[in-house]
Formats: sequence, structure tokens, C-alpha cells
Amino acid sequence: MDITIIGTGYVGLVAGACFSKAGHNVISLDTNVERINGLNNLELPIFEPGLKNIITKSFKEKRLKFSTSYKQACVNKVIFICVDTPSKKNGEADLTNLKKVLNSLAEFIQPGAMLITKSTVPVGTGKFIKSFFDNKFANREMNLRFCSNPEFLREGSAVRDFLKPERIIIGCDSPQGRKIMEEIYHPIDKKIFNKMIYMSVSSAELSKYAANAFLATKISFVNEIAKLSDKVGANIHEIKSALGSDSRIGDQFLNAGLGFGGSCFPKDLNALYYLEKKFKLEPSIVKTVLALNNSQIDYFYNKIKKHYGRSLKNKTICFWGLSFKPNTDDVRDSMAISLINKLSKEVKYLRLYDPVANKNAKMVLSSLSDIEFFENMYDALHSSDCLIIATEWELFSKPDIKKLSFLKDKLIFDGRNILDADQLNKYNIIYNGIGC
Repeated sequence: MDITIIGTGYVGLVAGACFSKAGHNVISLDTNVERINGLNNLELPIFEPGLKNIITKSFKEKRLKFSTSYKQACVNKVIFICVDTPSKKNGEADLTNLKKVLNSLAEFIQPGAMLITKSTVPVGTGKFIKSFFDNKFANREMNLRFCSNPEFLREGSAVRDFLKPERIIIGCDSPQGRKIMEEIYHPIDKKIFNKMIYMSVSSAELSKYAANAFLATKISFVNEIAKLSDKVGANIHEIKSALGSDSRIGDQFLNAGLGFGGSCFPKDLNALYYLEKKFKLEPSIVKTVLALNNSQIDYFYNKIKKHYGRSLKNKTICFWGLSFKPNTDDVRDSMAISLINKLSKEVKYLRLYDPVANKNAKMVLSSLSDIEFFENMYDALHSSDCLIIATEWELFSKPDIKKLSFLKDKLIFDGRNILDADQLNKYNIIYNGIGC
């Protein structure tokens, strides 16, 4: 099948690559000329495990093309919209880029085309898109079809999630549209029909927000229990094993730490809370989850301040981890970045390391003068008084403990609870986690 993907961010780039891997012919469109030129030279704008190999192979086999031309992209009648929907200051999802896409499509879209929204959009967006084209082509029979197909990709494992999905949500009102979606996804997995869940467009749109809000709630809940554990002398790792063994709860998203960040959870929860306020639904679990998450950095920061006393002005601190989660270079809404901004005003110096996110972190921290980036995690330890672990990269969980003796104060603040406190204590290294 011939498919067009509009947008080459995380969702669009992964979708285009994986659809082409499945055998479809894909045109990936973006109006960012620099980005498209880079992609045509096989230079990816993001780090995502496994993505470059798929793109390189599909590009060389001419199943994947990159373009800035809507005229060229609209040759295909199946069009996925994968543009960003960032938060406005009031939390509402900003549909500016989506509306730009609709105006550009209106100029070239073919009769009988099918528009599929993969972007995370507020409930009612599907109706808005249909109304937009109904008005544009009021005097012309276009027979356009519309579908909501929200993505559930996790940065760092997006390729695997796309090729081996747990479920595929299809919000589509027409049998013909459903058949097209089955033809699109069938080559990915012959048993894919068992994973397809059909519903209305509005339900599909709300399902994405609901899923992210529920997962975020688990994170904020366990962080609240972790703070209580600190007060009463309990251990959050032991509590997690008790909770996770309950099949009704499960053990995922029960890792206490600095809280959630990234480009999805904060944005989607803010948009969901905006919708709740619009319909005057109070009190709000979503509002509480956001507040708890926002307070987690202060809680961890106060742990550091309490250990050292009132002043940190003579301290040099090493940071391991800058991305909002492991296996990605994405630093958007990273708790590590938030903590660095907070501590830079208090300390003498910060020495920073991340396996892949240094470049992006340098851009967002460019205003700070008391930081230095390192290409080796152990080099960053030298001359540091203590270590903060802010992202749960696997290589941080099994460090060379002898090299941790480089730390002047023999002190670690583990913001992700990934180290073995008992093992560190054998080497006289002081360990501070969250709730343990």
C-alpha cells in the first residue's frame, strides 16, 4: 500500500520506518527543509534504538522517501497525521501545527483519500477535521474518510512497540475505513486482527489521554508512598514487590524516583485536566497527579540540602543522566534538567554525563556557566563531592564501585533507586535513595 506520513518527529519517523519495513511504500513529509535534507542523507534527528537500521534499509530499497512537497505526498490516498500538539500556557493542546497541515492538505488531497490522526489530540478533533473538509469542499464530492489511530509508543523502545504492539486502537465509523486499517497493519503481524480494538473516534481520542494519565497516576502514587516510607523507616523496594505481585496492580510504573517527564505525560495530563476544567469536573485526580509530580524535584532537592546543611556553595556535584528516561536523547521536561537548573544556583560546579543526550542538554542548559559535560561517566566523577543519578540508564545500575571512590564525600543521591545500597555500604559509600 502507498502511505504518506506527515511529520518526522518521534511518532512520524518511527511510523514511516516501520510501515516501510512491513513492505508499504512510504512518503514521509515535513516542512522542515533542514530535517528532510538530513534524512535524505540518512542523518536522523533523534536517537531511537533500531530506527536508523530500518530507515537506512528501507531508504536504499526505495520503499521510504522523504519530502517537503505536499503535492508529491498527496499522490497517496492514505495519509497519517503525526505532528506535535504541545501545551499552551493554560494546559490546552495547541493544534496550530495540525491546522497548518489541514490547510496544506486541502490544496492537494485526492477524492477518496483517508486521513488518519496519530497525533495525540483532544476529544472532538476528529469532528473538527471532518467539518473542516466538509466546509472546504462543500460544492465538491470528495468522499474522504477519517480515522483516529492513537500511538502508544514509548521513547527508547518505540520500534519494538510499533512492530509488536499490545493493542491497536481504531476510531473509525465506516466499514471501508476499518478494512483499510486492517490492510495497513496486517503485514506487520499476521495475528494483528486479535489486537485491533474498534471504537468511535471520540473514544479513541480519549483512550490515549486516559492511558497516559493512568500510568502517570501509578508513578505519582508510588512516589507518595516512597516519601511516606522515608518518614516511617520502610523500604519502597519491598513495598513495590508486595504491590507488583497483585495481578490487579502489576509491577510496571511502580519505580519510585524523581517523577515522570518527557514530551507525552506532562503535556497529555495538562490537556486532560484542561478538558476536565472545561466541563467543570472537580475534584480532579489528574490535577493531583500533576501536583505530586511537580513536587518530587523539591523533595529530592531538600534531601540533598538536608544532608549537607544550609549551604552548597562550595560543592561540586556530578550528574549521571540527562534525558528524561533511558534509551533516548530526549530532554524535554526532563527531571534531570529541572534539578540541574535548580542546583546550579546553589553549588560551585556541576559535572554532567549522559550516554546520548549531552548534545541536546547543552542546548537547553546553554545559559548556565557553572556546568561541564563529559564523554566518560567516570571522568565526570573526578573532583566531584557527590554523585546524583537522575536517569535510570542500565549502565548506571552496575557501576565500577571502586571508581566511585573518586567522590570526595563518598556520597550518592540516587534519584531513580537503581543502585544496591548494601553493596555500596561495603565500600563505605553513603547511599541516599527515595523511600529506601
